[in-house]
Amino acid sequence: MFRPNHNVVIKERRITAEALARLAQAQARFTRRERKASRVILKECDLAHLDISATCFSDAHFIASSFSQADLTDADFSRAVLFGSNFERANLTRTNFEDANLQAVTFDQATLHETRLGKADVRRGTLVQGEEKQGTATYNEIQTSFRGAELRGTNFEGARLRNIDFSGAKLTGVKLKGADLRGAFFHGAEMDEMDLSQALIQDADFRAASFGNVELGDSALILAAPAPEAPVAGAELEAMVDEHEAWVESDGKSGTRACFDGKNLSGHDLTGRNLAMVSFDYANLTGTCFSGAVLAACSFNYANLRGANLTGSDLRGADFSYATTIGADLQGCELGTLPGTNLTTKLP
Repeated sequence: MFRPNHNVVIKERRITAEALARLAQAQARFTRRERKASRVILKECDLAHLDISATCFSDAHFIASSFSQADLTDADFSRAVLFGSNFERANLTRTNFEDANLQAVTFDQATLHETRLGKADVRRGTLVQGEEKQGTATYNEIQTSFRGAELRGTNFEGARLRNIDFSGAKLTGVKLKGADLRGAFFHGAEMDEMDLSQALIQDADFRAASFGNVELGDSALILAAPAPEAPVAGAELEAMVDEHEAWVESDGKSGTRACFDGKNLSGHDLTGRNLAMVSFDYANLTGTCFSGAVLAACSFNYANLRGANLTGSDLRGADFSYATTIGADLQGCELGTLPGTNLTTKLP
């Protein structure tokens, strides 16, 4: 019978490339079930920016560790426990996470091309910081997220993705057949060539999302959230903006204040327009041109501004909390506190 000799436990250390190679060798012996082999367990360690490509850490444990901007191309983390770890901006091309524990893991702005996450546990989890026995522990519930990530050909078939956050992500050819997506957030996500058949998507939120060629199958019968908004027609938008500018210039005495919450304004040209105090919460603003526009005191909470042109615009007092601004151009923008108010620019 295979019995591990002891665990290799490392805590709160920066891992060098040399140490990583030795750890990979130790874990390989454990995976092969060799005598006196040891499982690698890292807790709160720093592996950011490392080249971990084509490395096997199958069955290893990495608890609350950072892989930020690391290269994990073709790496194998199948059946690994990665609870609470951070893969922000990491390259996860063809990385194998099948059957892995990915609870409370951050994949924000990561690249997941043909990444394998079949049957992975990708739910929220609670991280404990400090010592429970000494009464200094704090409990932080963390939701696994793929905010702003780029996923192409990624395999989530059968994965547990309940309440996961895909806000602002770009999903192309992603396999979600049979996945549990109940309560998942797709705010401002771009989805194309996807298979959602047999997936559980009750209460999933698709506000400001855009659908390309998406196969819903039986899932369409249980889609509780409203379908993504069709783009606002140019003439309708022009009339609303004219009314809003009249409202601003008259201090509210004439015209009508515009509200574009949840609307699809993708690709429209609003160059130089006065849109002060407009709410764009949850709006789809992909590729929208706001060059030179007045956007003071505007609200862009959870909006999708991927590829938007904001050059030279007035963003004083604007709130971009939780917005997706990947590829957005903010050169020459005016930021800071809006005079006469306590409103200041809040970037994501």
